[in-house]
Amino acid sequence: MELQEIIGLILEEIKKKNYINISEFLTAKNIKNLKTKDLISEIQTNQNEELIVNLKNTEIFSYDLVYNYCKLKLFDSLDKNYDIDLDSDDFKEFYPFDLIRTFCRIDSEFFNYLIEPLNSRNTH
Repeated sequence: MELQEIIGLILEEIKKKNYINISEFLTAKNIKNLKTKDLISEIQTNQNEELIVNLKNTEIFSYDLVYNYCKLKLFDSLDKNYDIDLDSDDFKEFYPFDLIRTFCRIDSEFFNYLIEPLNSRNTH
C-alpha cells in the first residue's frame, strides 16, 4: 500500500476518533511493510494542518483536538492568573514546533477578535 493511501486511511480514522495509536492502527489495517519514520515525516511535512504526531511518535492526533486542548489550557491559565508553561506536563506529549504553531494561531485569532470592533468603528 502506498504512503498516500495510508495517510488517507489515517485521515478517515482521525475524522471519526480524533486520535489513533500508530501501531494499533497499522496492525488493524494489516499494514506491514511501512517504515514508521517515513509516515511520521510525511505527516509532519505535508499533513501538519490536519494531523499532529506526539513526541514519542506513537500516536496521531487531529490538529483540531490539540488546538482546542491548547486553547482550553490557555484560558484556564488566564482564569487562574497563571503564566502558561509549555514545558509543563500538560504539553509534554507534543513537539515544541507544533505547540508554538498552535499557540500562534490562537494568538492571531484572539487579536483578530479584539481588532474587529476597532475596524468596524473606523469604517463608519
